[in-house]
Amino acid sequence: MTKVINLKMKRKTGSFTKNRSTFSFNKINIYGQEVLRISLTVISIASILLGVLIYRYEPIEAITDICSNSLLMLESGTYIQILLFYIKTDIFFLLLCYFIGTSIAGIPISFIPIILKCIFNGYFSSYIYAEYELKGILFCLVLLYPVFIVTTASLIYATNESVYMSAYIFKTITNKNTADNISVRLYLIRYVFLAGINLSCIAIGSLLMLFLSNKFGLT
Repeated sequence: MTKVINLKMKRKTGSFTKNRSTFSFNKINIYGQEVLRISLTVISIASILLGVLIYRYEPIEAITDICSNSLLMLESGTYIQILLFYIKTDIFFLLLCYFIGTSIAGIPISFIPIILKCIFNGYFSSYIYAEYELKGILFCLVLLYPVFIVTTASLIYATNESVYMSAYIFKTITNKNTADNISVRLYLIRYVFLAGINLSCIAIGSLLMLFLSNKFGLT
């Protein structure tokens, strides 16, 4: 009888220890993801400032021409043209981030899409401000920044997913023990969800750009 009781106690204790270990790991994992997202937000802000500084002190003629042509298209283009412009610039970075996450070397390069996107947006914003001053600021605040904020936030979450997926692939290939519970199917679903948010935001932003951009008289 005593042996049976001891055996039950051992099983319960083992189960409790296992559950507590799993809980501790999940807690650490969640904390790690929050730290990564905060770090990505800081990196995004720093990249925007870098884009501003590049335009201020070392403007690049080729990029300035791209900004000029992009602004002209946004003000005078059709709805489809504006929509495709946003898709090419925003969905491209999202897809790039997705494929980086499926690579064993994805961890060190997962940050590249968000950095490039934010540098360009900082450069573009500085160009508009330098050329059109107050009207340029209002144009950015009303029409550009809402889309930029949503797509950048989506890219931050996408980068977070890519880092963890790449780390999981690396551990799997190198036969390292991992308690990560990561599903490739779930990874794809999350990206589809983020792409859906981006496309919805872009569709609305393009519509607003079509009807309101000429009110600012930038070009």
